[in-house]
Amino acid sequence: MIQLKPSRIVLHCGLHKTGSTYIQRNLQTNRELLLEHGVLYLGPKTFKKRCSELWRHLQWGRRDRKTSTRLTSQTRTTLLELAGEHPESIHTIVLSFEAIFGTLRSGLAEPPRRKPRNKEHRTGLYRYAKSRTKRLMVGLEDSLEERSISWSILFASRTHEAFIRSCHTQLLKEGRLNPEASHFDTFRRTADFSYTDPNHLEQTLSKLGGKRDLNFVSINYEQASDPHEPRTFLWNVLKLALPEQADRLRQQLGANTDNVNLNRNTNPGLNERGVELAIQARPLFSRSEWKLFRKFLEKNFAKVR
Repeated sequence: MIQLKPSRIVLHCGLHKTGSTYIQRNLQTNRELLLEHGVLYLGPKTFKKRCSELWRHLQWGRRDRKTSTRLTSQTRTTLLELAGEHPESIHTIVLSFEAIFGTLRSGLAEPPRRKPRNKEHRTGLYRYAKSRTKRLMVGLEDSLEERSISWSILFASRTHEAFIRSCHTQLLKEGRLNPEASHFDTFRRTADFSYTDPNHLEQTLSKLGGKRDLNFVSINYEQASDPHEPRTFLWNVLKLALPEQADRLRQQLGANTDNVNLNRNTNPGLNERGVELAIQARPLFSRSEWKLFRKFLEKNFAKVR
């Protein structure tokens, strides 16, 4: 039986508002090229749709529950299908998804929910990063039937004030904030960002090491990116995520003139006028209408760093 036995898994966990969508679109566009280099890439949509049992387990799983056969079977089958014709040549899996650590909605915007069985119902962005990441790691280890995987947890950081402001703008664009929290000063005062400090995250997640080969890779978003040259951030992320393949991938990706995503800023912030319009429009639109309004805002009121 053909098996998938990667020696390394890279978890790119955001943080939110640090260029993750740009990275994900470029990696997804070049998924076949990555396979040629022995790298299997999974982005948010693929993970949620094709590995739905693992995604559900990441969100709602309980500590006292073993990984289900249904989960391992679905995940194993999906990974083999995504690996293409030669799964035995895959040495690295890259999974990029900010929601591994948690979502902006549940961490900052949603009212307290009825307690789920895993009791992870309190707000505070990335409050449950450790337990969520552990469930993902165990789920992948069980699905691959492999315990000797080398794990890398990669996330970008940025200045605290800029991070809070960007999260606020993102929730405004999604129409998620109540009228009071729509104003930045109120949001900054009431939202819980105490779990998002990179040092705190690394210290908390380091407890997942134990018998695992686990390392952390942090990158400063402001220092590693250039608003006038989006690909700069991609090159810097590749150096850290895939150091042995980075130079060759850069040459091949840069030479592909058909890749429109390479120079396109995605999921931009809003300028002051855009923020003002988002606040004023909050009561006017339904959820489906808001998606169209968000595109309008991003097209006409994008903020240039």
